[in-house]
Amino acid sequence: MKFHFCSSDKCLIRAKVRNYAYPNLMANFPPMSLRHPIAVFFCMAMAVALLWSRALLELSAVGLVVIACIDIQIHPLRIRWLLTPGAVKASIKARPYIWVFTLFFFLYLVSIVYSGNVGEWWSLTHPKIAFLIIPLAFGMLDPFSKKDFMAVVLCMVIMAVWSSVWVQVGYYENFYLFNQSLGFGGSLPTPTNHIRYSVIIALSMVICLSFAIEDKRYRYAWERWVYGILALYLFYFLHVLSVRTGLALGYAGILLLVAFYLRHLHRWKQIAIVAMMFVAPVVAYKIMPGFEQKINYTLYDFEKYNEGAGDQYSDSERWQSWHAGIVVGNNHPFFGTGTGHFRAEMQDYYKTELKKENFERPHNQFINVFAMFGLFGLTIFLFTLIYPMTTALFWKWALLPTLFLMQVLSMLVEHPLDTTVGTSLFLLISLACLSYQSSRIDSEVPVVSTP
Repeated sequence: MKFHFCSSDKCLIRAKVRNYAYPNLMANFPPMSLRHPIAVFFCMAMAVALLWSRALLELSAVGLVVIACIDIQIHPLRIRWLLTPGAVKASIKARPYIWVFTLFFFLYLVSIVYSGNVGEWWSLTHPKIAFLIIPLAFGMLDPFSKKDFMAVVLCMVIMAVWSSVWVQVGYYENFYLFNQSLGFGGSLPTPTNHIRYSVIIALSMVICLSFAIEDKRYRYAWERWVYGILALYLFYFLHVLSVRTGLALGYAGILLLVAFYLRHLHRWKQIAIVAMMFVAPVVAYKIMPGFEQKINYTLYDFEKYNEGAGDQYSDSERWQSWHAGIVVGNNHPFFGTGTGHFRAEMQDYYKTELKKENFERPHNQFINVFAMFGLFGLTIFLFTLIYPMTTALFWKWALLPTLFLMQVLSMLVEHPLDTTVGTSLFLLISLACLSYQSSRIDSEVPVVSTP
């Protein structure tokens, strides 16, 4: 083996020639931040975790707020802390429709003043931290681009479609058993709570329908056909599930989309969609035994409730919980029971008035807030929901108000914001839509494309 050495002058000349022929390419690139792509990745992880893992859901939310508060740049490597009072103030001024969601967390936080039971206060308050960290993250991040938004929501759609296959495998393997269960108010086995799951399916269906109508593409021209097929498939699957909340939201979402797109759809498309909405339930009742059983059970449950014998039926229990929450709230009309006494007072009402050992939280988000925080808290909560709807950008893209109003409607028959999945779903979809819409307004992109 031979080693060749050169003099210092020759080495210097060769180095200059090499640098001239192969310049430092990295020097031609501006500093690149990893913050935004990592934040989008955490949002995608949250969308997947909605139907996969509650632990991943919570960890993704924490990761999202951490990466939103720091900036990681490469070449040169630099890490900066961004969460300063000045940055927060500027963000609130620029995008108050995102920060307004934090009010729901602060409502729980300040209730410690009259909770009376700090342990009970903490058990009800710590799940609401999501209403602080997720809006904070979206408030600090740059607005989502079209691909950012589509990547997040399509992760949820893919998980919804994939999980639906296995739900149907279990259903058709035990076809007779599950049909009988549906006839007695039961539900099919689902990856998460069957009501939350049906809401996710309904939202995914409406997202696919909107993408198909607008011809919104992530990359390829054939995507429109895929979105249309997936919308029809998920609409069919909603009837297989036969969860009334999901079905009601699915039909409401279609109606809202048709109303928003009315001037952008050909007449025959309007007639076809409306006709499908009227024909589909009739056809499903005739050919889907599970759907037929659930409809018959609903009518039977309502009949028993009118007879005063519906204590053991699901709808009757829901209506009882509404009445109980209103009565408890009326006993403390201005500031409610407080988080420390809410469960205890509901338990006392069920024991003394309904003669039941176990109580049900009111199956209505608004009644829950009223019972806990009175008219003061209900006003704050309504302001939190209504304020984004007062902004100009909210109504300029059909999918945003449709998805938002669908979730608000679900609060009339459930209390989704008192669950981890319901809270994460509401915040992720609402804030991702608002973030994307703000970027569309800033870039002056036409809001609705004519199909």
